[in-house]
Amino acid sequence: MAAASPAAVSRPHPTPADRAAAVDSNPGAAAGEPQLDLKRRLYFLSGFDPRGASFYFRLLSQEVERHNAKTLRGPGQPIKLLRRKQEGDRLVSRWRIQRSQPNSSGRSTSQASPAGDASTLDPDRPKPGASLPDPTSHEIGFLHWDDIARSHWPRRSLAMFGEIAQVYRWYLLQGGLVRIVRLCPGVALCGAYPGLFTALAVLTALLGGAGLGALTYGALPGPPLALGAAIVVAVGSTWLLLLAAWALADRLGVVWLWRSIRFTHRLGQARDGDLRTRVQALARRILELEAEAPAESVLLVGHSSGSFVMAMLAAELRRQDPAAAMTSRLSLLSLGQNLANLAVYPGAQAFHADLQELAQEPRLPWLDVTSRDDLLCFAGVDPYRSCGLPAPAGTPYPALQLVTLAEPKGWLDRLGVAFQQFDLHFLYLRQGPGSHGFDPLSQLLKP
Repeated sequence: MAAASPAAVSRPHPTPADRAAAVDSNPGAAAGEPQLDLKRRLYFLSGFDPRGASFYFRLLSQEVERHNAKTLRGPGQPIKLLRRKQEGDRLVSRWRIQRSQPNSSGRSTSQASPAGDASTLDPDRPKPGASLPDPTSHEIGFLHWDDIARSHWPRRSLAMFGEIAQVYRWYLLQGGLVRIVRLCPGVALCGAYPGLFTALAVLTALLGGAGLGALTYGALPGPPLALGAAIVVAVGSTWLLLLAAWALADRLGVVWLWRSIRFTHRLGQARDGDLRTRVQALARRILELEAEAPAESVLLVGHSSGSFVMAMLAAELRRQDPAAAMTSRLSLLSLGQNLANLAVYPGAQAFHADLQELAQEPRLPWLDVTSRDDLLCFAGVDPYRSCGLPAPAGTPYPALQLVTLAEPKGWLDRLGVAFQQFDLHFLYLRQGPGSHGFDPLSQLLKP
């Protein structure tokens, strides 16, 4: 189940004209814009990822460029992506997506402006004769917990190696593997993968070092010299092989996966004080933003491990907004979720309480999008069943939607998909090469 590192997610190479027309990367460009008719605000929670808002802004800008390229060949309106001024509390990074209105010639203002023109880069200063940008817009709020990911992101191999026994004691000997296998065998295999890789790497290094030491001992005359040289060669070669295994694991994404498993394990042991404090602060900030400039609808999105942070935050919003002044406009979307990775822990009682809070009427609309091609998510798994909670009465909750992220045409293609799981796990945030039933940008822009 080896995979390329998430940092290696493939990126297109747009032309400078495309980039200038689609994205305004000046952090203060949207400050002081006129009052907008804000149709939808989307709050996004990334997975266990230390890269922060800049990476996801680049990812979204590429999707905007793809969208605009399609509008040149067919129906649809070009859009612009603009950054708003960074909030002083560093809890939310806000971006705006704005449609372009056609001018009198029938072309949109963004299409009519040449690349680099000031009217293209500033939506509030159109060219003479061009129409104003459409005041109807959508806003994205990137909710920061990436700093918490960085604080739980050990970089030294020995620091991580020391916790392997603790995590896998629960996973292999205390029922964790069995519970996850019953829910989703693919995720269970991914969970065992770092441990299996580590065991194989250590065994290979020890055998390789011992073999090279034995060859050295046999090649040199005299027991004292041969024995000393053999020990030096055995220890040195074992260490070099372990370093090579670490580099390979980092390249294949094994180290990233292990960090995520380690973090979730800590949460499952009720060691989640810093994340809980952040969730409460994010809930207060969202309520403030929606009171200051309310959107007609609010969508809370969680990707990967961000899905269980999304569930925590949604429950906290309900607790802090008992009159439903804001939450009556709120809906939830989980992408590639691994809620059960946390829910299966008996110690995750606070998270179980969050799920029970979300099950109360009136329920927040919740769509869960997963794929059986994605072995890093619990595809089609009911989060309530995963932790032994009673399923909410009535219609299934959340609504489960399975999509296709890959279409392998043979066993070689299937093998390639297995070795590209991290890239595939990010396709929920991109328009796939084919029609896989989910377009994240259209989800944001839909009425």
